[in-house]
This record gives sequence, C-alpha cells and structure tokens, in this order.
Amino acid sequence: MVADFALIAIAALAVAAYILQLWTGIAVAGWSGEQSLIEREKSPGPYWFVMTLQTALLILIPVLIAWYG
Repeated sequence: MVADFALIAIAALAVAAYILQLWTGIAVAGWSGEQSLIEREKSPGPYWFVMTLQTALLILIPVLIAWYG
C-alpha cells in the first residue's frame, strides 16, 4: 500500500517537474556541473535534447514496462 503510494507520488512529481521545465523554458540537465541548467532562449538545441531524453524516461520506458511486464 505504501509502496504504491510512493510510486504514484514520485511519478506525479516527475510529471510536474517536466511540465514546469516546459513552462519556464529552463531544463535540468544533470545532477551537478557547470551546465546543470539549460535555458531554452540561450541554447535551444541542448534544451530540446534534454527534454527529449526526459520524455523518453517519463513516457516511453514506463509504457514499455507496462506493455511487456
């Protein structure tokens, strides 16, 4: 019961962070380093690359797990 709630909470926070990144135009690219935040206006290529990777992690991988699991 608690494990199910924790998974739902983590998924909801991940989706909320993803929507916030699309809304603000600032993507989180890594845990640490010089370029951990990427702004859409200053460098659109790397921003959309990071957002594409996050889309794969948030949507494609869970769909594949649900489909084959």
